[in-house]
Amino acid sequence: MSLPIAGSDCLLRISNGEPTPQYLLVEGLRLSGWKVSQEEVDVSDLSDGGWRKLLSGAGLRSLEVKLTGLYLGSEGELRLRDMAFSGVSAECTLSLDQGTAVRGQFIVSELRFDSAVNEEATYASILRSTGPVSIS
Repeated sequence: MSLPIAGSDCLLRISNGEPTPQYLLVEGLRLSGWKVSQEEVDVSDLSDGGWRKLLSGAGLRSLEVKLTGLYLGSEGELRLRDMAFSGVSAECTLSLDQGTAVRGQFIVSELRFDSAVNEEATYASILRSTGPVSIS
């Protein structure tokens, strides 16, 4: 029996960027959303009788992953911060609690830190794919 998952827990592993990579773990994350996008390639012409015709398998695909977490100051979180400031991509693996694993090159397109007085620091991040992504 499959149960709905609200704000699923996940683990993010980020490559340290070395030739023989070590993967740094970012813990305490929640997946707040993800989106697969496909740009369409319109190949319509007059012979299509006024109906739009799209080219199958063409266009650019991308994956956007939105994450939130409690800031713990781990090496993985510092790597995430460094990626955001430098603009470099890194090999990432996102493991979701229902057993799905997403792997590929990602950039940090947004990183926001928040904290109120006497509360834990939290952060939100958006990762965007920079190449092929595998899902298993």
